[in-house]
Amino acid sequence: MNCVRLLLVALVGALSVADGANILGVFPINGRSHWVVYESVMKALAARGHNVTVITSFPQKTPVANYTDIDVSATFPPAMNTVGIDLVLKYLASVFANQWFIADHQMTICRKHQKLPQVQALLHSDIKFDAVSAVFTEIFGADCDVGFAYHFKAPLLSIMSSSHLPWSYDRVGGPDNPSYIPTIVTRAAGKMNFKERMINTFYYIYFKLAWKYHSEWPANELLKENFGPDVPHINEIIYNTSMVFVNGHFSLDGPRPLVPNMVEIGGIHVKPPRPLPKDILKFIDDSPNGVMFFTFGSLIRISTLPPSVLQMFKEVFAKLPIRVLWKYEAEMKDKPDNVYISNWMPQRDILSHPKVRMFMTHGGLLGVLEAVHSSVPIIGIPFFFDQPRNILKLVEQGSGIILDYETLTKDILYDAIMEIVNNDSYAINAKKLSKRFKDRPLNATETAVYWTEYVIRHKGAKHLRTAAVGMPWWKYYLVDVFGFIALIIFSVLYLIYFVLKTIYKKLFKKTVPKKKEKKN
Repeated sequence: MNCVRLLLVALVGALSVADGANILGVFPINGRSHWVVYESVMKALAARGHNVTVITSFPQKTPVANYTDIDVSATFPPAMNTVGIDLVLKYLASVFANQWFIADHQMTICRKHQKLPQVQALLHSDIKFDAVSAVFTEIFGADCDVGFAYHFKAPLLSIMSSSHLPWSYDRVGGPDNPSYIPTIVTRAAGKMNFKERMINTFYYIYFKLAWKYHSEWPANELLKENFGPDVPHINEIIYNTSMVFVNGHFSLDGPRPLVPNMVEIGGIHVKPPRPLPKDILKFIDDSPNGVMFFTFGSLIRISTLPPSVLQMFKEVFAKLPIRVLWKYEAEMKDKPDNVYISNWMPQRDILSHPKVRMFMTHGGLLGVLEAVHSSVPIIGIPFFFDQPRNILKLVEQGSGIILDYETLTKDILYDAIMEIVNNDSYAINAKKLSKRFKDRPLNATETAVYWTEYVIRHKGAKHLRTAAVGMPWWKYYLVDVFGFIALIIFSVLYLIYFVLKTIYKKLFKKTVPKKKEKKN
């Protein structure tokens, strides 16, 4: 009987995609750590049999079935190992400077890519799309791309390469109470104390307002410029969002209420590990006590760290009983014998090796998710935006240690590494977290494909949207209701006061004796 049911389910699934949908992905962003999330969704849909067209700065190196690139990389070259530590500390370390710098960068991308000949050719073609997946729920402020959904009269889906963002909830009417739901930059995990809730509420309000100023208003003007004067206000398009995919998972982010059209697909970029290069594999296999993997991701150049900091790392690593794989983009003088350096390393494949004891990282979300998936404890040295909170979530669950770059010393660094080497609880907790992270009814890829096809099958799936979408804040927070209740209470109290005052005057009114008139 079970076999028959499984066969029926498979047949229904096959029938639902017998006619592949036309799907457009608009992802001109040139940051690889963002792109790999979008690419994972797009390639999964292509593998499912849908016809996928993608505006991208990362065209496929080899042809992929059902997948067509619209290459904009000449205008927006991929940013790989291009950011020095000075730029990070100057523009990105501050939440506010980060917001301004990156939003301006993304608005520049929006202004340019929509005018490119290859993109204009798409807009003036006769192609009809069943779903448009546009990048607009990023700190990079790309809401201007939702105009593609309006232009092609297609359902609008969005993908966040990050975890939950403060402005992502409004477009689906999701609850996001700052009293217990930390923002992506709040340095708190678990239950927040009064100070943390105050800071969290400030960030909550700031990001909502900053998003309007940095993204919504300029993007609305750009929308009219590139999609015609008759295009509706950008919010009218955004509030018709059919689905939001979030690169997060409750096992790591903590439980929070989600509406049906906000779906977590955390770890969708994590693929089965591939064989390691022979030199790296030998270095790991020959290690008697295991290996630590050290990288600051695909954007930050570790080689631009101050010489004193680099020397500190080398001196600490030389004293360790374990080996170190270090992603380093230049030649290194006085390299310790137990250190292997390379300007590129297959991060996912390295983290999957059983001899990797820990992962030292800046706390980028993709690396954190890969480490969680592979049960590897983390030492985090975060710099900006979501990185501190990404590490704090692991610290809370006993599988990570967080260090402050500004106060880092040889002793602090050495003690943190040796703490994980000597304390098995970090590895044990990392395995528990990994088990919770992977325990799902459908994996992340299957989840994204299912809900995309669900939206297509149900013509935008408007029934998934709550009545809170587009609701004014004073209605959402019941300001009018509480105001009316307060008015009733005040009126009743005033009436009681008036009645009592009247009764008091009637009962206790003093009669003033009349003065006698003088006789002449």
